[in-house]
Amino acid sequence: MFQKITQFFRENKSLTYIILFGLVLRLIFTLVVAPVYFNRANIFVDGDTGAWTRAIQNLIHYGELNFLKPGNDITAYSRMPGYSFFLAPSFLIVTLFYKIQGLDIHNYSAIWDVALKLTAYTQIILDTISIFLVFYIAKRLFSNYKIGIISAFLYATYPFVIVWNPVCYSEIPSIFFALLALALALKGDKKYILAIAGISLGFAVLNRPQYALLAPFVIFLFYQKYKGFTKESAFQALIFYVFFTITYGSWPLRNYIRFGKVVTTQDLSGISNWNQEVIAFMQYVYSVKAEWDPQFSNIIHNKPVKFPPIAYRTPEDSIKLERAIYLSQNCGSGFSYWKGYWKNPIPANDPSNCSAEAAQLFNELRANQIKYNSVNFYITIPLQNLKKALFKSELSDSKSLVQKLGGMLFYYRTFLLMLGIIGLVMMLRDRFTIPIAMLIGSFFVALYFYLSFGTSPQCRNIEMRYLLQPDVLMLLPAAFLLSKLRFLDTFLNKFTSTVSTSK
Repeated sequence: MFQKITQFFRENKSLTYIILFGLVLRLIFTLVVAPVYFNRANIFVDGDTGAWTRAIQNLIHYGELNFLKPGNDITAYSRMPGYSFFLAPSFLIVTLFYKIQGLDIHNYSAIWDVALKLTAYTQIILDTISIFLVFYIAKRLFSNYKIGIISAFLYATYPFVIVWNPVCYSEIPSIFFALLALALALKGDKKYILAIAGISLGFAVLNRPQYALLAPFVIFLFYQKYKGFTKESAFQALIFYVFFTITYGSWPLRNYIRFGKVVTTQDLSGISNWNQEVIAFMQYVYSVKAEWDPQFSNIIHNKPVKFPPIAYRTPEDSIKLERAIYLSQNCGSGFSYWKGYWKNPIPANDPSNCSAEAAQLFNELRANQIKYNSVNFYITIPLQNLKKALFKSELSDSKSLVQKLGGMLFYYRTFLLMLGIIGLVMMLRDRFTIPIAMLIGSFFVALYFYLSFGTSPQCRNIEMRYLLQPDVLMLLPAAFLLSKLRFLDTFLNKFTSTVSTSK
């Protein structure tokens, strides 16, 4: 096996150079750039990391996967479980080391400090492997080595993937397992390979629920693989989907059996700073405008809060809104747990907690917005969200030079997306590439429109990491378009000249 791998990379030196270059970029960012870019000493931890670490810690020590503390049912499904399981090997390895050394295995802070660093470098390794997976998928889908090479290079240098490498969040594992699923589904004729492919995509969804929207469109991959729907392609697709369903389905099934509640993704309401009035406020804001700031920050810091004129449709709504803002600022438990809140946190069981009343007011105001300003709710705001998703050009906090440069990279992202969209249109004109365009384009459109136009609590909150999954796949049609440009042909021929004719 090892000999075959080394032989492959000797014969494909151009790909080897791209993979090594991608690895170097990831290491340089992690070791040199990340502390400045994130403006914090610990680059491995972000806001949600603690929930995932607590969940696997609780499972190992108390037998219950819970993102806060055992016995609190509502926090048992407040996050997707995939990343907690991804963290488990690092946690167990460090715990075993502590036990062998006679150290305190209940010193979780010290154990996680090491385990998260180990996890971060594991993610760098996996993301470097993803460069090869992107190459393999593109080469197999298009039957074109050059498109594979261009795709690999675009992924290896894609800044919005690189920045997530050292952060212990589920972005990098979700991308890796989704790419692995596509690669194995393309490669595999054997049942066990197709089963692993289905499990991989299921695990990707358990890391990032966005990938659930990719699952139905994988059928086009099997169509492309066999140049049509045949008995063989149908049988392979069946195996893939059975194991995908078993893997992902175990999560909502567990929630229903264990807690009697149907939770297909996650329920944030059990988290202190996502109490009912915060979620109600978020949904109300997204019925009025496309951003929740500066109103959210002004509530946290007890500053005057003003909404666009459309929010003050009637005197009754104006009074309700002022009352809801006052309650949120002074006695809303959820708001009080956000960093920077102007006074001490208010526990949920505190007699002064007024979250329920504030949530009711925001929900009533939202209902009125939908009823009386429906064009704004269903069309204007979603189009603003879509514009932001496609053309975002700055970071929310760009104080440092590195962050400002990082903000400029959004123009590069938009450029690649435009190339990808043009590439998709070109692919739809070619009978051979139509299934590929349907696979990638359908996922891209479905997720972008779901996040921009959807009305659930998970929607309209446009963060770039929520769009990373379709953006990665859009690199393939971008590579398809670039492969058609004549001025690149000479360079590509020279760059790939070291590759054997057996490629």
